[in-house]
Amino acid sequence: MSTFLADELTGLQTQIAGDVITPTDVRWDHARQAWNLDVDQRPVAIVYPESADDVVAAVRFATANAVCIAFNGGGHNAGTISWDRPTLLIKTEHMRAITIDPDRRRARVEAGVLAKPLAQAAGAHGLTFLEGTSPNVGVVGYALGGGLSWMVRKFGLCCNTILSVEVVTADGRLVRADHATEPDLFWALRGGSGNFGAVTAIELELFPIAEVYGGALFWPIERAEEVLLAWRSWVDTVPDECFSLGRLLQFPDAAEIPQEMRGRSFVLFETAIIGDAEFGASLIAPMRALGPEIDTIEMMPTTELTRINMDPNAPVAYAGDGFLMTDFTAKAITTTIDLFVGSPLVHIEFRHLGGAAARRSESHGALSSIDDPFITFTFGLVSAANSHDDTTHQVNRLLDGLREWNSGHRYLNFAETPVDPRSIFTDGNYDRLRQIKAQYDPHGIFQANHRLSQDQ
Repeated sequence: MSTFLADELTGLQTQIAGDVITPTDVRWDHARQAWNLDVDQRPVAIVYPESADDVVAAVRFATANAVCIAFNGGGHNAGTISWDRPTLLIKTEHMRAITIDPDRRRARVEAGVLAKPLAQAAGAHGLTFLEGTSPNVGVVGYALGGGLSWMVRKFGLCCNTILSVEVVTADGRLVRADHATEPDLFWALRGGSGNFGAVTAIELELFPIAEVYGGALFWPIERAEEVLLAWRSWVDTVPDECFSLGRLLQFPDAAEIPQEMRGRSFVLFETAIIGDAEFGASLIAPMRALGPEIDTIEMMPTTELTRINMDPNAPVAYAGDGFLMTDFTAKAITTTIDLFVGSPLVHIEFRHLGGAAARRSESHGALSSIDDPFITFTFGLVSAANSHDDTTHQVNRLLDGLREWNSGHRYLNFAETPVDPRSIFTDGNYDRLRQIKAQYDPHGIFQANHRLSQDQ
């Protein structure tokens, strides 16, 4: 870091209420960590803004000094950020204000709000947002990147429930983007991620659902083919009120794993059904008839949806990736089992999409819908026993084995390694996104997830 930039960073600290952390600070290594501890973030400095005014100051600093800006809210999906140019990392975890308007059924959330606190705040009013599987993911990043929720088949993608965005543009303006004001920017942010500005808050639509019929069924992994074949046939019969996934898990022998699961491997069926217990039980009867060893499916508050998938509660080191699929056939099932069982990988899942997830609308943003009927994601832990290279090799080996069903399309929030953004967006939308990027960020200051460059 040059003396000039060091002096400028000292000046930035005097302009903001939050902290500016530099490599000489004892907090540096902890501060630069992402959710995935295997990701090596290498910024020139880290800013912890306390307010939108702090973000404005950070953006103006970056513009004046030809420095890029990257973001961590919850810290997920940081492995795609490029550090080949001097980059300021903005970590928004001190910006966690939530305002619920129960009458209008909407929530305003600042850029550091995590999924679980928002679910609880909305749930206090008998409402829910379209939350995903992780309680610790940043709501803003999750929503801007698409947002595959437990209710995606009924209500569509979370990005298209965004009502407005408060965002600092590259020229240092704090603007509100919605359908009437800055409409092009608003369109790009909804599914195009944070490549167009520094988002300080979003307003989301809430839904009047206080409970769902949800949970998981577990069988020993030796029954994987039987269960996944049954699940694949069953998903063709269910209404849009039902979301589900099929999953293989190989639990490590670790103290944080429940005793009955520790060191064991399972095939799982997970679901969330909008409706009462009678309706839900009738829907899942064919799956329950297979005699699971563990059954956790019951009526549950929507505030507890994130516990179904058992996502880690603390950062871990891992390698993972996924893609959208044209189908999940019997051959795909046997291929998955052959490549996964006994490997060092921990998890692979197949989510059933369709329904509202596939319905487009002119009112939607850059990610209007997802046409493919299934999506997969797999990961393995990186450790002394399984290096980054070894685990990545296993991930690639499994996904390569499924290439016959790879649609060629990626979902932004599941693409954990750098990919061509043209695999994420349709051709027309990709071109429009580049034009909007050129308009609002002509020097390419902002980068979130996969770099979107107007000269690509």
